[in-house]
Amino acid sequence: MRIICPASFAKRGTRRFPLLLTLGTLDAEACAETIARLNAEGVLPEMIVAHITPTDGGMDGIVADLQEKLRLLNTHATRWILGTGHQAVQALESVLERPDLFGSSIGLSTSFEGLEGAPPLHSPMLGKLDELETLPTGVRLYFDYGTLGLDECYEPYHRDLGSILRSKGWQDGREFEIKRSPGGEQTPDSWRVRLDPALRWLAAK
Repeated sequence: MRIICPASFAKRGTRRFPLLLTLGTLDAEACAETIARLNAEGVLPEMIVAHITPTDGGMDGIVADLQEKLRLLNTHATRWILGTGHQAVQALESVLERPDLFGSSIGLSTSFEGLEGAPPLHSPMLGKLDELETLPTGVRLYFDYGTLGLDECYEPYHRDLGSILRSKGWQDGREFEIKRSPGGEQTPDSWRVRLDPALRWLAAK
């Protein structure tokens, strides 16, 4: 686990901070730099960034451990989770399964096809989402996909994703946002640029 706290965290006091938990290959330093810049613009508050190795286990222990060691705000709305590629699916599942732990997720280049390469109509994650009777309330989801490399194949998956969410009563721009990023691809440099609009969207609530 890699944890980056804002400079003001070192000061003695009782001030608590929101959390961005990151999975995948976008490193904590890149996320912390983007958050610091948006904080300087008045877009975001200072946040703690924690980068973990993706796991198939539950997030309960991870969040409890962070809560014990750090001065985190203890509300789901102030805990966000970010994933890239295949880990973006895990970030989405974390919010859907435990909305009490996370209030928002960011999925950059979300690989809905899964490791088995399933086409849109047979995507395991989209099928699971479609089968849900209800979606959690009080959460927000941001997705994006690029137009280069593997990302150029992702538009049909995200089109189906939008249809599923709308069919369950969610509205674009309110509970979720799906953004097509021209020139985007599955690289840390591309994700670093695309993280900015994702965080801005979540902040504007």
